[in-house]
Amino acid sequence: MIKRLIFDVDGTLIRDVNFTSSVEETLKKIGIYSKENVESFLKGIKSYEEIYDNYNIMDYTEHMGKVLNKKLPPNFVSTFFEELKMCIPTKNEILIDTIHRLSEEYELALLTNYFAQSQLNRLNNMGIGKYFKECYGEHHIKPNRNAYLDACGDKKTSECVMIGDDIYLDIMRAKQEGLNTIFVNSKGIEVNPNIGIVVSSVEEISPKLITRLEKELDLER
Repeated sequence: MIKRLIFDVDGTLIRDVNFTSSVEETLKKIGIYSKENVESFLKGIKSYEEIYDNYNIMDYTEHMGKVLNKKLPPNFVSTFFEELKMCIPTKNEILIDTIHRLSEEYELALLTNYFAQSQLNRLNNMGIGKYFKECYGEHHIKPNRNAYLDACGDKKTSECVMIGDDIYLDIMRAKQEGLNTIFVNSKGIEVNPNIGIVVSSVEEISPKLITRLEKELDLER
């Protein structure tokens, strides 16, 4: 029986956003804005996980400082978080209603490779943050097996569903750790039919779909 739904954030719950304006405003506020620094900053966001296996303010500040070749002020991360708060799509009542309905039947959690505070700030501004019991992924980032196991909380892996838009991080690795999965194919890529349940957006997920997943799993057993 499915008891907990675990959601990825960027590309899954938060789609079609551009971080450039948040980066620009952050660099302006700390006095080091330039087009070159914006480009370096955006590359630094992606390269962080190639070096570190968790998110903490000290390492993140040091990493971005090296990327920008600047000594960053102590308020760098908090300044960036403030700008990221508004890096969200326009209000989506269908998404809000979907998450609300799912929360009435299942425990909802987040597994996202970033700082929990920042991601929750954004989801709160979207009107859905309150529905999630926990946010994981800051201390153990995907694809570390502990990230998936932590996100299950006190539930068995077989009682959890990982929902995300990354074939490897959210689907393959989650399956390897014993979780059920739903692939959010937001980019419309061609996928292997054996991947399991696929939706184009979170708004397509419903208790009825989760029941279908449970039945399919029973048939496989």
